[in-house]
Amino acid sequence: MAIEQSIAELVQASNKLTGVVDGKVKEIDNKVLESKTKVDDFIGSARGELSHVLLSRNQIMEPTTNGDGIKGFSTIGLDSFEVIKEATIHASSTSDVDHTGNGYAAEFRKNVHGGYVNRAFHILRLKWTRGTASHPARIDNNWNNGYQQGALTSGCYLKILSGDISGDMTSIHEFSNDWHFYGMRQGVNSLNEAFHGGHSKLALSSAPGGSGEMLICLFGTVSGVVNYEKKTWGLYPEFARISDV
Repeated sequence: MAIEQSIAELVQASNKLTGVVDGKVKEIDNKVLESKTKVDDFIGSARGELSHVLLSRNQIMEPTTNGDGIKGFSTIGLDSFEVIKEATIHASSTSDVDHTGNGYAAEFRKNVHGGYVNRAFHILRLKWTRGTASHPARIDNNWNNGYQQGALTSGCYLKILSGDISGDMTSIHEFSNDWHFYGMRQGVNSLNEAFHGGHSKLALSSAPGGSGEMLICLFGTVSGVVNYEKKTWGLYPEFARISDV
């Protein structure tokens, strides 16, 4: 009986110890979750305190007069490039303009963003044929202009109609009717060395000789880290440069 009683007491003590350990584990889990929440809140508030300035050009995406390019963009690596202004999105959907009758203004409003916008911008249809060279066909070859360095965020809304795209930007959000938000972010590589920016943010056709067609709007690169997980991409302020004066 003494042995059985000792075993019972040992089991009871073991169960009590297990309960204490489980309680401590739960306390630790709660503390970790609380700390993670504080860190997430701090990161979110810190991002909100930073302004974002457009480092690229022409985020409203005004095409050239003859429709063979986008003003301010340096598009390279293509044998042919056609730019069609499909629609213009205004502050209110009642003021949107459908330039071609294809209904893309209403489609964008229905599937991507139906609310207020702070400045009018265009939805463009791009048609292209990539050249036969192995070098990527970039929609905007601006990596080396002195502004695309350090902590930055690139983004755009697009819908691929045919063909494919490549580059550092990837689909972050998928909306209805094949619309996507594509984006990429980078931090500062080193505080002691020159900054480095990605060369091919968005490339047209992954293979030489390929062709394609897509709708696109609000393509641009801004300073800092934009919290695009919360679908906050929009129009950003663009300042005049010496070359513009």
